[in-house]
Amino acid sequence: MRRREAEMPLAAVVSPRTRASPPFFSRENTMLDKLLGLVNRAFEILIFILFLLIVIVGGMQVFNRFILNHSLSWSEEFMVYANIWVVFLAVPVAYNRGAHVGMNLFVKGLPPKAQLVLTLTMDILWVGLAIAIVVYTSVVMGVASKQTSPALGLRMDRAYLSLVVGGVYLGLVALRRVAASACQLRAGTMTRGAAC
Repeated sequence: MRRREAEMPLAAVVSPRTRASPPFFSRENTMLDKLLGLVNRAFEILIFILFLLIVIVGGMQVFNRFILNHSLSWSEEFMVYANIWVVFLAVPVAYNRGAHVGMNLFVKGLPPKAQLVLTLTMDILWVGLAIAIVVYTSVVMGVASKQTSPALGLRMDRAYLSLVVGGVYLGLVALRRVAASACQLRAGTMTRGAAC
């Protein structure tokens, strides 16, 4: 009997109750989650490419300096700006994964409803951080647009654009989490995808 169940499609094995239409905030079924998943994957690929470029350019700089005795004039500046891009693109990716360092011993000791309230509060603070990053970086970019970097000749506002891009995506992820946390709080359940 078990072998026969293993060969059957999953939909035939689960009960009709679990096959009910998914709620709006179901993690795997909303268009927003699919879009954020694609954006997250694009960010991960871009982070990988930038990190790879940092390693390649750093290796070229070491080779040129110690083997050819001729330093590259632009390599250090490129690596600094690429590192800025890597860091600020990785912040929303890590937040989306729940990979930021945190102390959850206190949170786990709270009752479920208090955990939900605290989670909602933290997600709202992330939205505030994203807004602050975007707003204040936009101000800095206005000033930096009149400056160029010495070695690359890059307009400095492009170096800071990663903060705006990362901040906007962080805001979208945080708003999505605020909506999910509010939905869970309203439903009174800790499960993801609670119906509102």
